[in-house]
Amino acid sequence: MSISNEDMLRLRALPLFSGLPEDMIQRLIGNAIVRTHPRGTVLFVQGDPSTHFFVIFSGWVKLYRLSEKGDEAIVEIFGTGESFAEGAMHGAGKYPVFAETVSECRLLEIPTDAFRNMIKSAPELAINMLGSMAIRLKSFVRRTEQSHTKSAAQRVASFLLKFCPADRSAATIHLPYDKMLIAGRLGMKPETFSRAMAKLREVGTQTEGHDVHVSDVEALREFEEGAERW
Repeated sequence: MSISNEDMLRLRALPLFSGLPEDMIQRLIGNAIVRTHPRGTVLFVQGDPSTHFFVIFSGWVKLYRLSEKGDEAIVEIFGTGESFAEGAMHGAGKYPVFAETVSECRLLEIPTDAFRNMIKSAPELAINMLGSMAIRLKSFVRRTEQSHTKSAAQRVASFLLKFCPADRSAATIHLPYDKMLIAGRLGMKPETFSRAMAKLREVGTQTEGHDVHVSDVEALREFEEGAERW
């Protein structure tokens, strides 16, 4: 397993690992594996036993469900610096969705058994797990609210802001190859997504191929919040 200093910074920034002692983090990832997967790799299938959860060191992963007719419904898209599937280790212990890479991905895959065992003896880890799940719930509630109260451009801005470092005034985000995925995740048609991206040029956000350059993160945040000057 090869984890760089940048990887560790991303790991420590996650709510699940935030504030944990270094020795505990090392124990948690002691049996983890770093793997690189090509685009289109199915990581797990809905109903499979939950054996691992994942941290994305680079790339994008979609979570989705299939209808009885086989139609795909995007549940969430996760990118670099995010984790997913940690909640599946509780309850029935099965994955409630499918997970598939939508770009080449480098993932840290952490076994759930060791994690469950550590939670029993480490209250700070249990608190972090609850905090992480609360953040996910808050994000879901906010997304539902935005679908009724925010414009398409504001919803795209909110998505982009997830991947803008808090300590930087500018950022570049490498989007998944298929931008239709993001449109589906945000509950809009691809043409609506394109118009929203065009609208965001007014706040210094430019698209170049698969890259989105955000020249002024604060201006994008003000736009997303509905500041009067926009």
